[in-house]
Amino acid sequence: MKNEFIHGAVLLLEEDETRSGLAAKCAAMKRLALNTAVIWPPCFYKNGKRDYAVQHTLLDCAEETGLKVIVELTGQVSNLEYLPDCDWKDDYAVTNPDGTPARMQNGLGETNYNHPEVKRILHSFFAEAAAEFKDHPALLAWDVWNETHFKSHDAYTLREFQRWLERKYGTVTALNTIWKKSYTAFGQIRLDPVTWASIASGCDWEEFRTDNLAAIAHEWAEIVRTADPRHPVIADNVMSNAVWSEFDRGSDDWKLARQVDCFGLSFYPKTGGRLLKVNEPWLRRLTFAGAYSAGNGSFVISEMQSHCYSEIFTAERVAPDELLDWNLEALFEGNAGTVYWKWEPFKAGFQLGGRGLVLADGSYSKRAAAVAEFSRLLETHPDLVHLTPAKCAAVLYDRSCNFAVKEINNRIRGIIGDAQCAQARFGVAMSAAERSVPLAVVTPEQVLEGKLAGFPLLFLPYQVVLDKALADALVRFMEGGGTVAANWPCGDISSSARLYGEIPGGPLSSLFHARQTDNLQDSFHGEPVEIQELEMLSGETEVLLRSDSGLPLLLRTKCGKGAFFYFASALWNELFLHGRRLCADAFWERLSGFAPMKSSVPVVFASGAEYDYVLAANPEGAAECVIETERPAELIFGRGAMVQENGKIKLANARHAILRMEKIK
Repeated sequence: MKNEFIHGAVLLLEEDETRSGLAAKCAAMKRLALNTAVIWPPCFYKNGKRDYAVQHTLLDCAEETGLKVIVELTGQVSNLEYLPDCDWKDDYAVTNPDGTPARMQNGLGETNYNHPEVKRILHSFFAEAAAEFKDHPALLAWDVWNETHFKSHDAYTLREFQRWLERKYGTVTALNTIWKKSYTAFGQIRLDPVTWASIASGCDWEEFRTDNLAAIAHEWAEIVRTADPRHPVIADNVMSNAVWSEFDRGSDDWKLARQVDCFGLSFYPKTGGRLLKVNEPWLRRLTFAGAYSAGNGSFVISEMQSHCYSEIFTAERVAPDELLDWNLEALFEGNAGTVYWKWEPFKAGFQLGGRGLVLADGSYSKRAAAVAEFSRLLETHPDLVHLTPAKCAAVLYDRSCNFAVKEINNRIRGIIGDAQCAQARFGVAMSAAERSVPLAVVTPEQVLEGKLAGFPLLFLPYQVVLDKALADALVRFMEGGGTVAANWPCGDISSSARLYGEIPGGPLSSLFHARQTDNLQDSFHGEPVEIQELEMLSGETEVLLRSDSGLPLLLRTKCGKGAFFYFASALWNELFLHGRRLCADAFWERLSGFAPMKSSVPVVFASGAEYDYVLAANPEGAAECVIETERPAELIFGRGAMVQENGKIKLANARHAILRMEKIK
């Protein structure tokens, strides 16, 4: 899997498939230069017993055609995988907060993975399925958990939560102090939705859920590895935590990725606005950057949206050029494989007629031509496979901030929502992309591990929670020459969910030399802005910008060889939600020099083993793209004409243009 780009589609198998029909599908996939088929379901049931005959036939046809196969073991529909309907019990279902079975949770009907009997059934199924296919020469990998999700309020999950709390707090007294409760034993703790006195219980529950899901994934992966130590194990989440603001699936990309050999994501940028808030290149790239970070420098797209939702809901239709856009954007962000969901449109179910690279009669759709074009690009230029993204800046993704905001807004969610952290990241990503500043995603854990090397600039866009360990790591980064760009709110709340006395900054307050006295509605050059009223306490911090009423707006403090910038407003949220650009523009003027090359339209940079590359996708259709560089370049893919002179590359009517450059020695 490491040396070849995985390029394929999901075959949703039917029980009445024929060998000739499966062979024809494999041959059609091969003609598009695809190399992989993902199959699901992994078995069928006959008289309550698992039957693998259709799956074996598909593997045989794939081998004859030269395709490799990934077997998807679980995809959230238990009766088509490990638990036939004849064996179902309501006790196996995940439960609602009131204890009733949640038979349609996640829209698909999931089982309680902490239930001991469900565990036994699942573990037996994994071992059996792995033994069934592990020796087939067409087998490439196992997808042990597709689109991870788990949420249950049952007694088994509660007991796991109680154990988790005991490990974290050690004593009930310590927990009671933080939670503002009066328990005398961990076994008494209940899932209490009342968080008026402290949000810590809600934050702990959400953190536990991510640990619990990762532990379940680890269990499953180890069972498959024990049965088949030769083939890698994949698991995948929906989109990326960096861009999805709901945070209700219980999954953390980084924790999940550590449990498996290959991390994947489902990518649906046009699914009715439910997954990506806006279908824009900068947000798609942030999605991939998050996956690249979670996968420690590698990820695959386990499902890429191939077309509309259903025969009736067609508004999210996918054009051929869009498939090329998404593939090229992902490629330049380090994608190691794309699998389309799915090969054929749905023949049954509530998505009837939806998705598919081929039409209902099996003939190629227009989108199949775009897939073939992408295949030819990879065949013609193998150095493009497994590119390393060029990054000059990073944005911090901190799930503790998401959880805190979610709990703080618990009773007012209907008024202001709880997506403020995500919206701030969106503003940073949008603004960075407009300036062709390559943006990576990092987590607090990665900062603590010293993985900020190579990123001279770090954004803290809505860092409402900040503990001393992270603050100390940020100071070390700045003392070594790094720049941190923070904005309100920053460091207001501790990791124990308590308000700091020193606002702004908390454990970073020594860099502010200011204290908050109020929050006001103000303006900057006439543009409205919600501002944090600050009283400056020392001349050690420079005030670079002031609001129209004269209040400090942008601060800068030297820190060793580096610097700390602080904007006293939620400027990235203002930019994303309201298009208020003046503050962001003024901010960037004081942060110049972070783009590898100046360009008149957004471009993306990456490196292969032999060459460096620039992608000018130009989905907006600008008549001319000008890139300032003295480096010789050649146009190797896409539409448009290129002229290079006087230190500039000019692309006329470019679309999907890829430039290749010799590496700097």
